[in-house]
Amino acid sequence: MKTNRYLKPHNGKSRRHRRPLANKNRAAKAPRSNSDRAEMIRQAWVAEKIEQREKAKAMKADGPCCASQKAVQETNQKLLAELQSTVCNRVWNNELGCWQGIMPRRFIQKNLRHMPHFVEFARENGYRRS
Repeated sequence: MKTNRYLKPHNGKSRRHRRPLANKNRAAKAPRSNSDRAEMIRQAWVAEKIEQREKAKAMKADGPCCASQKAVQETNQKLLAELQSTVCNRVWNNELGCWQGIMPRRFIQKNLRHMPHFVEFARENGYRRS
């Protein structure tokens, strides 16, 4: 077999065998120090991220997801329209004798806050949780 010695290693891997090379230098490099300006920018970014996390935590706080019964009905209608526009798996329900759509996991996770009141509404409209 021809040796093809002209093939050079690529990204630390052998071009011929696609295996990592044994002699690749994997030692950790010394960290570089940031400039004062870069450190100020980083600290501002960190402060902004902390503020965003606190806002997200406040949004997920325990309590009613919708202020009134009218808001609950509007949210249910909006979520049902969104669910109907997504592609769902369907399962035959022997008890009811009809097809039922299964809510995708991503939809459930996205709207987890409203699931306590939406699940019953969705069941009435031919969908189930899983």
